[in-house]
Amino acid sequence: MSARPGDAGGNGDNANGSASRAGRWLAIVASVVVVATVVAAIVVMGSPSAQREAKLDARRAADLSRIGSAIDRWVDRNNALPPDLVALAAEPGAHLAIVDPVTAASYAYAITGARSYELCATFTTDTAQSDDVNAWPGEAWGHDAGPHCFQRKVKVPGKDE
Repeated sequence: MSARPGDAGGNGDNANGSASRAGRWLAIVASVVVVATVVAAIVVMGSPSAQREAKLDARRAADLSRIGSAIDRWVDRNNALPPDLVALAAEPGAHLAIVDPVTAASYAYAITGARSYELCATFTTDTAQSDDVNAWPGEAWGHDAGPHCFQRKVKVPGKDE
């Protein structure tokens, strides 16, 4: 008489079945861990689209910071604020982004006083909701979502130090 699979004294199929079930459970547990890790990463870091929007806003803030530095250099050379961003960007050696990287709309620039101006851009994120406030020493570039203007004043060496 031959032993049926799974009978004691058989050919060991019972042990193989247990190993197969254990392997299946291990695969399920591993899959759950991977899915939980991916979900946790998205929760902590934000979705890929949110990360993209934050990077674009960081680029906008960096563009405005570079424009502000170029305005300072313009004032040093010309003793007056530039008439507009196109004139500023036309300066020899100036490599300024004066338009939004997504919409291609010009950043706004307005002279508000003899040595003061504002730079404006439209942002998609609110830096108050993020740990990264896109700030450089001495200058805050934090912003709300939507249109936002930054008030700036040109420093005159010897007077503003």
